[in-house]
Amino acid sequence: MEQLRNKNVIEKDLESIFTEITSLEKKFIEESKNFLEIGMDKGKGGTLTLDFYVSAIVHRSIHLMSGFLLLSKENNYIASVPLVRLQLDNCLRFFASTLVTDIDAFFLAFLSGEHIEYLKDHSGNEMRDSYLVKKLENLFPGILSLYKNTSGYIHFSNAHAIDQTNIPKNKERTIGIRIGRYDMYPIDKKVDFAYNMLRISQILLYLVKSWTEEKAEIMSKLKPENNAADISD
Repeated sequence: MEQLRNKNVIEKDLESIFTEITSLEKKFIEESKNFLEIGMDKGKGGTLTLDFYVSAIVHRSIHLMSGFLLLSKENNYIASVPLVRLQLDNCLRFFASTLVTDIDAFFLAFLSGEHIEYLKDHSGNEMRDSYLVKKLENLFPGILSLYKNTSGYIHFSNAHAIDQTNIPKNKERTIGIRIGRYDMYPIDKKVDFAYNMLRISQILLYLVKSWTEEKAEIMSKLKPENNAADISD
């Protein structure tokens, strides 16, 4: 089912959302500095294993936002919209780390090449996308619908065929097929795509901030000799 969207929008609304997405890069970098610096002020070493995991997700998210903006501004939404789904993937992978009993074991398993979908949460459930997105839906209503809709742009689907064709009004037995690089989406749909990227990125930033808070609590309880991460093995 297609999401309901506001059709009373103009190009200025799209540009405004682009500006907000651009501003998130600085916020992600600032928040990364926040969690990486926790524990450093006392000279004890403050890097935990999950810092590496979160940093990688943030790095990926910044590139996805940048790619989305570049492609969208060229009206290449066929290429940019799948990046919304990939940003949602960042949220799911981050969220998975909050569901495990042992964060260090989770990260080391991930680092060794194990797929997150086969790792289990604290309740013994495999953390497949379908499971993670349903649990995340409880915190952020609408995520499940967005997941289903954007997945249609990852794989070749009816969404691509529908977007490519045009059936003129009042012209029976007439259908248009469009092939090539051109502007094929109405402004309201472009705004919807951009807003979804913005919203997903904001949710991810919220999750990153939650790690900053959790790390601060963890570091306050650790003894100095246990502060530094050891991932050499």
